[in-house]
Amino acid sequence: MKASINKLVLSFILCLFVLPSFAETEKTQEQILASLAEENKTQKEVLSAFTAWDKTLENLYVNFDQQTTFEDILISSNTGKLAKEGQILILDTYENGKLIQRAWTDKKIIKIFDPEGNLITTSDWQTWQQAQTNKALFDFGNYTQVLKDHEVKSFTIQEEDYLLVLEGKSEQDSYEITFVLDEKSFPKQITLESQGVKTTTNLKDIKINQENKKKESKK
Repeated sequence: MKASINKLVLSFILCLFVLPSFAETEKTQEQILASLAEENKTQKEVLSAFTAWDKTLENLYVNFDQQTTFEDILISSNTGKLAKEGQILILDTYENGKLIQRAWTDKKIIKIFDPEGNLITTSDWQTWQQAQTNKALFDFGNYTQVLKDHEVKSFTIQEEDYLLVLEGKSEQDSYEITFVLDEKSFPKQITLESQGVKTTTNLKDIKINQENKKKESKK
């Protein structure tokens, strides 16, 4: 797209000196339209690869750091580790390098443990998940539903990544979810923004579908 725009600007500058033929002008228009069609095709392909993880993501191990701000004022900052084995998810949250909480879920119920492994509470998964600012961390492998529940507000092709911005379908859904996707259409950053509150999660050391690696889970 950028190359086509640059070519159009160059053609405009040249017309100050040489009047282009109709065929040359038409060719430039065709190139622009072809570039636009390719960009739309890329968006379709990226979203298709994004939802394909629903079937191909067997396990996942990732570190993350997360910051929550309100009108650009820092509210909280922490780090963590997430492990996914099939439908089992384990999320460890750290502050100042110390484990402060472990969450375990099979997406039916969720159990919260303290740093010593003592059970703090057990809750219904859906009820708990909807109240979390970092709920997008638990949506790995559920991207088809994510796209069904939201509208694509914008899609941008960056140098090595793709920027996907989603918004709720109704006026009551006053929030945006922004995904920065890598070349494989897998999230490397997730941002949830609503009414001045922004939670940004950066994913690091992403390991996908590792063989012969089991994560000990609490049941």
